[in-house]
Amino acid sequence: MADLKRPLRMCIVCRARLEKKELLRLKCESKNLIKYNGFGRSFYICNSCIDEFLKQELNSKKNRKIENALCKQCKNKDEYLVQLKEILTDVR
Repeated sequence: MADLKRPLRMCIVCRARLEKKELLRLKCESKNLIKYNGFGRSFYICNSCIDEFLKQELNSKKNRKIENALCKQCKNKDEYLVQLKEILTDVR
């Protein structure tokens, strides 16, 4: 039987290559961070980076790396950490 390889995706923060089930898929749409809805370009954040993010305060040095990665993916500067926190805690 053929050995099928599972596709790996890269976390935008730590650059780790992981399977899809270990990652959260997001996208930027009109300067807003949203969960991926099946259309357009998207990016991934791994569960370990998400756990680190939730443990720290919003303005900590470790969260700057997440903020810089989100700004690079969305191609502008905005309050993406607040939006990510809302997505993760299901406030929206």
